[in-house]
Amino acid sequence: MIRFTSPRAICQVFFGMCLVLGTLVPATLFAQNESANAATTFLVVRHAERDGNLDKLTKAGEQRSQVLASVGSALNVQVIYSTDTKRTKGTAQPLATAADTKIRSYKKPSKDWIASLEKNHSGEVVLIVGHSNTAGVIAGLLANEKPFEIAHDEYDALFVVKVSKSGTQSVRLRYGSS
Repeated sequence: MIRFTSPRAICQVFFGMCLVLGTLVPATLFAQNESANAATTFLVVRHAERDGNLDKLTKAGEQRSQVLASVGSALNVQVIYSTDTKRTKGTAQPLATAADTKIRSYKKPSKDWIASLEKNHSGEVVLIVGHSNTAGVIAGLLANEKPFEIAHDEYDALFVVKVSKSGTQSVRLRYGSS
């Protein structure tokens, strides 16, 4: 399990992800290559901690969203998708602000939507913020695997899926405090 809250820990996770995904060169993993075989990297998370059944983040959730912004900035996220709830948009907003990009909405994940993401964002780094019942499904669809499970009280899962014509690689990490 990887937890980080400091810049040093963020760097450790970044380089650890590079090693896990089979490369020592971060630019290769998170390339913005225009070629036909450009790798697309997807970061998939569940929204940060919410306030009971309310559709807003707790203080811990706000802190986690700041950690996600640091990770996303370090990995050069260019595109952000979120469902249309306050908790998912609140999780994505600090990164959207830092990356100077808008949060795009999606409704229900499907194979067609996943295919459109892969086609429309080739060579980019994309963050997708979902829910406990969708983030694992999305990561599984992207990785061509069965859905990854996320516990109802689990907010620190970070799925990284690298998709290219030569294959797909995925890893499950943890971010922020548990």
